[in-house]
Amino acid sequence: MGRPRPRLKSYEQAGTRRSPADLYAAALRHFSSRRYGPAEDRCRQALTLDPTHADSLHLLGLVHWQTNRPDPALDLIAAAIRCNPANPDYFLNLGELLRSQNKLDEARKSFDIAIELAPDRAAPWIKLANLLRLQRSFDEALLSYAHASTLDPGNAEAPALAAGLLLELGRYAEALAQSEVSLGISPDQAETLCVKGDCLYHLDRPAEAAASYRRASELEPERVAVWRLLGKVLEQTGDRDGAVKALRRARDLDPADRFGAAVELMRLGAANVAEMPTAYVRLLFDQYADTFDTALVGSLGYRGPTVLLEAVRSACEAHQKPLHFKHAIDLGCGTGLVAAAFAGMVDRFTGIDLSPAMIDKARATGRYTELEVTDMLEALRKTPDRSADLVLAADAMIYVANLSPVLNQASRALAGGGVLAFTVESHDGDGFIMGEGRRYAHGAAYLRASIEAAGLALLQLDEQAVRTERGAPVPGLAIVAAKP
Repeated sequence: MGRPRPRLKSYEQAGTRRSPADLYAAALRHFSSRRYGPAEDRCRQALTLDPTHADSLHLLGLVHWQTNRPDPALDLIAAAIRCNPANPDYFLNLGELLRSQNKLDEARKSFDIAIELAPDRAAPWIKLANLLRLQRSFDEALLSYAHASTLDPGNAEAPALAAGLLLELGRYAEALAQSEVSLGISPDQAETLCVKGDCLYHLDRPAEAAASYRRASELEPERVAVWRLLGKVLEQTGDRDGAVKALRRARDLDPADRFGAAVELMRLGAANVAEMPTAYVRLLFDQYADTFDTALVGSLGYRGPTVLLEAVRSACEAHQKPLHFKHAIDLGCGTGLVAAAFAGMVDRFTGIDLSPAMIDKARATGRYTELEVTDMLEALRKTPDRSADLVLAADAMIYVANLSPVLNQASRALAGGGVLAFTVESHDGDGFIMGEGRRYAHGAAYLRASIEAAGLALLQLDEQAVRTERGAPVPGLAIVAAKP
């Protein structure tokens, strides 16, 4: 029997004839497989042999970027550019990294150079369009996407991104056309199928929208938003059972329920009325923050803070209570509209909201001494006994089903003679229901009983509509109570 033949070492193990190019090629293979540690090792070995090897500098920068080390990533990609200023990919990735750090002007310069170096490639034009979109230069962004499509008619990305932007702008027919161009090139894109579904929904073509969402759900069955969207359009087509099934699938896939499938199930009578998912409320208002004041006040005729101010003034005058408060807590403060309305009556405002984006807007007003991102019940629980003179909630209680815990904690936090004032949407029955507007409505008898049980004295309960929907006022109540 002959001696076993020795196993040959791999090329990398052999330790011979390694060049920077060979080491870079090995690093690139590791990087493509997301093996970032070995990729970094090979890049460093290549740079030990040749510190000016531009591809290795660039790839090492990408490794640093992927492993959350953006500052050295910037330095490395910039070094690669100094070694080889003619490579457009270096400028593309530098621009993307700068964009991720919100250095938009610098990113624009990098993309412009990439375009100068490779004017006939679609990728730099797409990156530039994405940046222009962030800068809200929407027409320029659409022109850049269109130019990318002209340069590479087989590129599905540019029309897909254009479709998404047109959808955001409410240009549904144009968005639909672009989504169909993209899907004609690459039909199995779940995201673009959802965009197409959204367009068809807004164009009042729900059956076609359902088909688009259903195909997206087949491609990505774990994608929560698809099932939520499918449920919406199936309800519109009259398929309640199908809608309920899709919504339950969405809820099961995401126990935190960021897209509010449980809210829809409650509204459809397919689930018991319970509290809204916290993650859903937070996401709803984070997305709403930038357009909140314009959309609510301008489009829906919202006047919650004004109604609340008039109710507090009327109740205090009727019961000979002072109209000045040292410390007020604004529950669900949003962008700060209540603090603006009550500015002349309050020395110190504390704002509470679940949404970090809303809190940022409120902070920018300068009207709050303290602001906290938290649930209103949790905030009240942490408030010292008898430390507030006024607790306000303009259209915040419409996102709370059972008001008793909040009212009990507000009562504890109020000093003697302190005032609680809030608005709700109302219904003619008792208790609380989930309304068609996906907000809770409370009955007057339920409110009276809950206020009394919390140890508060009801000063005023008036019918007041604080918004309109579909051209009609939404029934509501303005309530003022006091701590004896």
